[in-house]
Amino acid sequence: MKNGGQEQRLILALALALGVTACGNDTGPTDPVPLPQPVELGVVLGSTDLSLTIFEVEDPAASTQVGLGPDGSPVTLAVRGDLAVVPLGLVPAVAIVDVDAGVLLRTISLPTGSGATGVEFVNDSIVLVANPSLNSVTPVNVLRGTTQPEIPVGRFPQAMVASGDRMYVLNSELENFVPAGPASVSVLDAQSLTVTNTISLTGENAAAGAVGPDGRLYVLHSGSFGAGDGSLSAVNLATEAETEHHPGFGDFPSALAFGPGGDLHLTAFSFGLAIWSTDFDAFVRDPADAIAPDGVPSASGLGFDSAGRLYTLAPDCVSPSVANRLASDFSVDIAIAVGSCPLAIAFTVVER
Repeated sequence: MKNGGQEQRLILALALALGVTACGNDTGPTDPVPLPQPVELGVVLGSTDLSLTIFEVEDPAASTQVGLGPDGSPVTLAVRGDLAVVPLGLVPAVAIVDVDAGVLLRTISLPTGSGATGVEFVNDSIVLVANPSLNSVTPVNVLRGTTQPEIPVGRFPQAMVASGDRMYVLNSELENFVPAGPASVSVLDAQSLTVTNTISLTGENAAAGAVGPDGRLYVLHSGSFGAGDGSLSAVNLATEAETEHHPGFGDFPSALAFGPGGDLHLTAFSFGLAIWSTDFDAFVRDPADAIAPDGVPSASGLGFDSAGRLYTLAPDCVSPSVANRLASDFSVDIAIAVGSCPLAIAFTVVER
């Protein structure tokens, strides 16, 4: 009897459990929780109104604008994941923006009197920020809001390029904003953040750089304003030496980016958009025959999204301006409203 009672209680417990399960099934299956999806964002720096315009690449009308603070003269930015870092120019500080949430997270001070120009991510938490007035770069932890000791580099660093385990600091060698000699590149080990070499260049006033499909570092030199002496250097990263220098890049070019076909695209306030073939070391469209986006022979920056679509920035420094997405024939496909005096555009992917 004792064992029989235990069996009856077990059967009853199972029946109750099955009954509860069956009742629960009457409501039907629950909807699955949607998984985060990647969304590509474009981020445009407005220099004179101290803003970032953040837009969805596949829906450019879905945009927001974030203020960077009351003071500064920013000229560039770096993005990675959901963070954008903006050096504030004459103000010795960097602004950190959550581009997914569309909010200014914090402003991190740099050494007194340093200024703040170029910036590049070393990893997910550390960026290097150029201190042009101190001839150094400062490692900044963007997550903790802390800085590490300065690293001496060349004179007036104003741009940086990351490639593999190296960081390349472009030193414009300016004095009072005028070239005092040929530019140079300081090579840093990305792990130890120590300078391992200095590469001498031929051009003056290095403004921007990018690593091409051929594995070489290309450095665009602005030269002297009004002198029409812009030029391009090619650097072999294996030997860490300049292998080519090409003049003829017009008056004060300032931005460059490689397109999906491998050609180098560059912009200038003075002529618009030019294209250079690194395969043939020749212009596809030279400054005298430059593309004028939306009929305006001037552009203040450019970039390519992940689909290879080209964007150029219209240099209106008085009123709100636009970023023009160009079609394959260089006509304007979409004009995206941005802040005043847009000088840089970058792209990143977040999950939503």
